[in-house]
Amino acid sequence: MTRNRFQVFPTYTQEFHTHHSYPVCFTNNLFTGTNQTIRRTLTKMGHDAPVRCAILVDSGVVARNRNLIKQIIRHFQKEHPFFELCHAPFIMCGGEAVKNSQRMVEETATIAHAHGLCQESLVFVVGGGAFLDATGAALAQCRGGIKTVNVPTSTLSQCAAGVGTMRYMNTRGIKNFSGIAAPPYAVFIDFSLLKTLPFEHHISGMAEAFKMALSADPDFFSYLVRKARKLRQNDPATVEKVVHKTATLHLDRVRASTDPILDGASEGTSLGCRVAHWLETCSGYKLPHGHALSVGIALNASYARHTGSLSEEDFSKLIHGLMTCGLPVWNRFLEARNDKGIPELTAVLARSLQNASGAGAALMVPDGIGVLKAESHLDFKAFEKGVGVLRGFARKEISDERRIFVVSHGKQPKETSMMHEGMTRE
Repeated sequence: MTRNRFQVFPTYTQEFHTHHSYPVCFTNNLFTGTNQTIRRTLTKMGHDAPVRCAILVDSGVVARNRNLIKQIIRHFQKEHPFFELCHAPFIMCGGEAVKNSQRMVEETATIAHAHGLCQESLVFVVGGGAFLDATGAALAQCRGGIKTVNVPTSTLSQCAAGVGTMRYMNTRGIKNFSGIAAPPYAVFIDFSLLKTLPFEHHISGMAEAFKMALSADPDFFSYLVRKARKLRQNDPATVEKVVHKTATLHLDRVRASTDPILDGASEGTSLGCRVAHWLETCSGYKLPHGHALSVGIALNASYARHTGSLSEEDFSKLIHGLMTCGLPVWNRFLEARNDKGIPELTAVLARSLQNASGAGAALMVPDGIGVLKAESHLDFKAFEKGVGVLRGFARKEISDERRIFVVSHGKQPKETSMMHEGMTRE
């Protein structure tokens, strides 16, 4: 028997399993009238004593919903003493910029410390995806983790970011470079908060719907293509159905992954995300995530069409659906070249695959509708051809009638002219 003379005691192996569950509730007018969704849900979860709470609200949401703060205060006053507000709702900056520095993290931690929030407290976070990420990352690090109740307010956050388990920050100039596992304590999706979304923010979330449908559900994909015009017109019934279906598909994907807590954290495991994150970074985060994701999906689908794993018919349906919704399929950064004349896209993809391992060392592309496959050995010439194909669709769109919708803040877009059939917006 060989003995290791450097090891004094035998190795002890620690092993345990954790269990997580959280409700995701869909409702309307969460903070108004007689809506008791929050209290009933928390009661079912075992809360029968007063709960100390704080409320953080995205300033962009407040600007679009002038009565929201009053509604929240009245709602929690009505539910007293079940809820004990430590302070009036805190209105804080939102938008992608809050993920680019630690300022929001520090401000959130300061609030938690100043008002004695702990692991037994609840913090309601009302805002868009970036706001949920920044505040959630901060609260996960305070006092061993403070419970967060997410109230996502955009189509994109209701479809994905608000219901997932990871909270991301942009560091080192890289989109979502830093991440922390922080499953929400509960999620409340209030469809009424979508009514005041600007058109660009509304339609951005539809890219997530196409991503999940193309990845996992052929019937849902067909539905999106058929209803693309209604989605662009922000038809409430259609939007609610799409958000609900996309969120549940996202939750199913998380639960089925090898590590649900990490929420499929590798961008390589998601359709279009690797290209989307690069495009967002190139734009200085001015390009909305959903718009960048739409371009990423279209490019990966173009690659699949070139390699034969996606039919011409299905590719055409996808492009038509995205463009009819009002989402882009091309971006000028796809054409950028480095000092050596090599397309930046090619260099980025090659470098990211080379530096990654496991699932991240591959690019996910459609293998028909509803199935993805991992491509680890890429034909970069095919991507260059795909960029040209998508540029052609974009130019065709621009060359047709450009003023299709008159869009004003807080209102549904209004159709002003008809378009001929084909891969154009309408």
